[in-house]
Amino acid sequence: MPNDVELLSQLLAALSQSRLDDARRLGEEIADHEARKGHMRVARRLRGALVQGERSNPDFERISMGTAPHGALLHLAPAENLDSVVLPATLRGSLSELVQEWRLRERLQKAGVPRRTKLLLHGAPGCGKTLTARALGAEMGLPVFVVKFDGLVGSYLGQTATRLRELFRLVESTEIVLVIDEVDALAQKRGNARDVGELDRIVISLMQELEHSTPRGLIVACSNLPQSLDEALWRRFDLVLQIPKPSTTMIRAFVRERLAAVGLAYESSYGVAIRNMKSYADGERFVADTQRRAILKREME
Repeated sequence: MPNDVELLSQLLAALSQSRLDDARRLGEEIADHEARKGHMRVARRLRGALVQGERSNPDFERISMGTAPHGALLHLAPAENLDSVVLPATLRGSLSELVQEWRLRERLQKAGVPRRTKLLLHGAPGCGKTLTARALGAEMGLPVFVVKFDGLVGSYLGQTATRLRELFRLVESTEIVLVIDEVDALAQKRGNARDVGELDRIVISLMQELEHSTPRGLIVACSNLPQSLDEALWRRFDLVLQIPKPSTTMIRAFVRERLAAVGLAYESSYGVAIRNMKSYADGERFVADTQRRAILKREME
């Protein structure tokens, strides 16, 4: 394995020759190298620096300038990394393998082994599905976009399927993390007698696109109602993971991590509020409220 000097030398050489993909890969490798040495804070800063540059990424510009269907995508701010998401060890291991496949994608390609590019996350509302997708984007150094259904679903026959096709052509040509949140809205079980048939056509279009597309980045679909999904949809994903409803202990750890990230200390008085929380979304609101009060208090002193 290359040492620090070798990695830095390769990074500088890649930058001097404008080989930006190689430079980003080497930056990821340096961050991994620091993490293996136990320098987790350094690794986080390095990965954060990689993510901060995503807005200057040509792929980001292409999407912003209209490569995607009009109004169909919303850019999401990245989470810090997977360490910032409180997850069971087995689940974290599965997600880490997915990230590692991305980092070693060239090696896998040379060996003729496809990496996994389509992930389905399901679980109760507020359990951290979208947060996990954002963290995957941070780990992979890719911009994260979520599908906006008001920009995707059309009022005319076949319009939604056409826009779906455009989205999948985008992910086949662009390295991004595409989040299909509330995928239940597009992939409900077919055969409902109350439907006029258009919803069935949308489900079929989505399954066909998932079946035949080869994303350059990652597709992450999120579902709160897995029991409502069409049974044929499940096999279109390379990896299906259930994210459990967080316990009070997990939410407390999440709040501690979030408070530390914004420079605030955890106080024992927060315990009562945390015991009443049901999800990470509750924890995020609590941290935002706490940070807001701290800023106002400083300004008033």
